[in-house]
Amino acid sequence: MRVYKYWAEHTQDLKGSYTPKPARAFGGSNISLADAQQQAVEKLELVQKIVTSANFRERKAYETAYEADIVEEIIEEIDEKNIVTRNRFGVLVLNSEEVMFIDVDTFRRPFWNPGRGRGKNPKKIMLKDIERTAGRARYSGWGFRIYETFKGYRIIVTNQSFPPRSKEAKQLMRAFHADRKYRRFCLQQNCYRARLTPKPRRIKQRRTRIIFPNRNEAEEKDHLAWVKDYEYRSERYSTCRLVATIGEVSTSPVIDYHDKVSRAMRDYALG
Repeated sequence: MRVYKYWAEHTQDLKGSYTPKPARAFGGSNISLADAQQQAVEKLELVQKIVTSANFRERKAYETAYEADIVEEIIEEIDEKNIVTRNRFGVLVLNSEEVMFIDVDTFRRPFWNPGRGRGKNPKKIMLKDIERTAGRARYSGWGFRIYETFKGYRIIVTNQSFPPRSKEAKQLMRAFHADRKYRRFCLQQNCYRARLTPKPRRIKQRRTRIIFPNRNEAEEKDHLAWVKDYEYRSERYSTCRLVATIGEVSTSPVIDYHDKVSRAMRDYALG
């Protein structure tokens, strides 16, 4: 999980078989801005080597090991493996290397029964599918917390921990029919992500472009004003709502933090 306190940008021309093209990269560091700048330079130098390399295995190894940076402002560090950031839309996101979050936002109609769910509440069918999967014998002794979200459900695996890129994590994502886009982000960023606060458009909050890093003084002033308004409008909304627990459910400081900030125990509108 590449989340850092300091970010620096570097631009240089990448040389290849055609006309050199400008490329930009951010470098991150928890040491200093200067170190972040050096990381950005080294990143583009590595990209240059990959672009010009004729070694297929070398290029493939880089692509396999590549981990996308999470260039977002750190709001709070629960611990070194669980960090809260503000994304480009302004919402708070919990990034975790150890607590497995599974997002299920799309109603899935089996190809052998395309009429399934017609005339019924799709979210109720989704919940039954999730409960059926969590109750399988292979997950005996596991614990699942199931939350309703605006579009579907969020699942937290409470007493098992798998690296986001592990075989076990991939299998579990498929078993619960997690969203493909979410699964891809987990692999790219090598962490699980859970939105903690409402989407601005759902609480009638004006849109803003979160400039990070390198906000100037005027941008910082506008940003702080937007955040203050956003927090006020968010007070009567929940991001998710706990609806069921299955198995040997346990809790943790990270789960408690998630429930508190997302207002999962409040009977508010979902945002």
